[in-house]
Amino acid sequence: MSTNSGYSSGFYLLVKRALEGRVTPLTFLLILGFFSTLVLLYISLHVYFFNISNEISASSERVDALMDANVRLMSSYNVLASPGRIIPMARDLGMRAGSTEEVHRLALRIDVESEQGEPSWAQLTMDNLMELTPFHKPGTK
Repeated sequence: MSTNSGYSSGFYLLVKRALEGRVTPLTFLLILGFFSTLVLLYISLHVYFFNISNEISASSERVDALMDANVRLMSSYNVLASPGRIIPMARDLGMRAGSTEEVHRLALRIDVESEQGEPSWAQLTMDNLMELTPFHKPGTK
């Protein structure tokens, strides 16, 4: 027989040898199983990486949306905590009118590891903080 018939692929030769009886059926099944396993592995990995790619793109979109929301919230916070807004409100409440240099932001950080549950750098509870905060009630001197 001539091998130049145009069907000289490896699979064709394997099937031809199996049909002629030169390859045992067990060997043929093992080789066929090996190649089908490789094809299934390739397909499953392709689907897996496609799903991971979709999850990554969805997560990056969520991160972008959260970063935009963070920028908007920080700008709102800066407007709300600005001395130009706080001083007129304090004046309306009957407090002494201060200057922008006298208005300071107070931030408390509560350490989770702290056994008292108090801020480690200030050691103040919310009750102590309210007692130490100067507050002038309207109508009193």
